[in-house]
Amino acid sequence: MEYDALKIYVSQRLANLATIPVTNKKPIASPPYIIYKFTACGYNVRHRKDWILELDYWDNKDDDTDIIQQSIYIKNGREDYIGLNNSMQNEDDGFYISTIEFESPIIEIESGISHYNQRFLLKVD
Repeated sequence: MEYDALKIYVSQRLANLATIPVTNKKPIASPPYIIYKFTACGYNVRHRKDWILELDYWDNKDDDTDIIQQSIYIKNGREDYIGLNNSMQNEDDGFYISTIEFESPIIEIESGISHYNQRFLLKVD
């Protein structure tokens, strides 16, 4: 699976799982929102190319309940959508397997801001 196709598949999946805006660019909406990015990974095995999908959840209040709920949707799924953790997506041009590698609240110096981070390992074939 090519990198451009992977980005499209993952962004569509994130949009289906989240109930707040999800973007890989500077957000145009006010918080809450999720910003994601892909980072190359050193776990590559022969023909497979692995990536780290990093998600930053932001809200403009001290209570992080809403963004933590969004992180649960992304990780475990909601309604008819399967979450990213321990899941696989098959497409005509390849597949990826996704597992969570890290998740934690991030302490912000500025009060009134909530920040939560997740990282998924995407094993791409």
